[in-house]
Amino acid sequence: MNIRKPTDYATMFAALDAAVAAQLPQTELYCEIGRLVSGRAEKGAAVAASEYLQATYPTAEGFSPRNVRRMRAFYAAYNESPEIMRLAMGLGWTRNVAILEGCGSSEERAWYIRAALCLGWKKAKLLESIKTQAWRNSSLDAQAVSCYTEEKEISQESECDDENSLCVLGQYLPQPDGRVRDEGLGKEGGAGVTIPYRIGGYQPGRDRQPGLSSGAAHGISCDGHAARQLTNQDYDAYDLLIGMDSANLQDMYRICGGDYSGKMSLLMDHTDHPRDVADPWYTEDFDATWRDVLEGCQGLLDSIIRKEE
Repeated sequence: MNIRKPTDYATMFAALDAAVAAQLPQTELYCEIGRLVSGRAEKGAAVAASEYLQATYPTAEGFSPRNVRRMRAFYAAYNESPEIMRLAMGLGWTRNVAILEGCGSSEERAWYIRAALCLGWKKAKLLESIKTQAWRNSSLDAQAVSCYTEEKEISQESECDDENSLCVLGQYLPQPDGRVRDEGLGKEGGAGVTIPYRIGGYQPGRDRQPGLSSGAAHGISCDGHAARQLTNQDYDAYDLLIGMDSANLQDMYRICGGDYSGKMSLLMDHTDHPRDVADPWYTEDFDATWRDVLEGCQGLLDSIIRKEE
């Protein structure tokens, strides 16, 4: 008589604890949980993970068996398409579920992910477009785009708001009036667009001379330099992506859909006392910011040199 031994999920449970402890953005956490569950051959792995997560983190939401199965399906759908997965990370979980459960092919899912990001579709509009099979009847620029808001803290579950969100195409340059001119839309019948959005150090009503003077005092000129918003494509184009504070880093995760190649870090993480760079927007102490940036850059350079040796 054969007696089946209880399945040992201890390794998976430990990995789930590590994922939760990492405080990842919601969609990235769900993707990681999906990956861990997908790595188990047992049919009951999703239910086991759900029961463990609900028992261990009783105040957390989203760990029902049904949703954990969705996490597994999400990972399986995009595991072999890292570019699409990064784009999907830019959407809230509810819109991802709508796409995952409403689309029948990878091409269709990719189209709706790009459309939702580009056009700022909320869940209702997304569901309507899926129902009417908009992807068969509409053209969409293949260039991946990202949807941004002015708020630093963005809930992964919240939907983009039409009043304070915009789709970014091309490069943004700060203008003297504090607005931002889009240099990337003036083609194919379009025109240069001026959008009221804050990028970089200059913001309406604030004096930017202290920052420029602080740099000039150390022999650094800002002439010819302009701020540009990070894009999803930058993740593949650059070896390192450095944030100044934790809010920056969260936005970077969101825009790029996670950090699967270990390219992202905070500047001060490369020093002996990791923390956010002092923000002169709040302190108006540009000298303190200069000291932090200088120390961080020196530490970053040292770490690069050590890797090359």
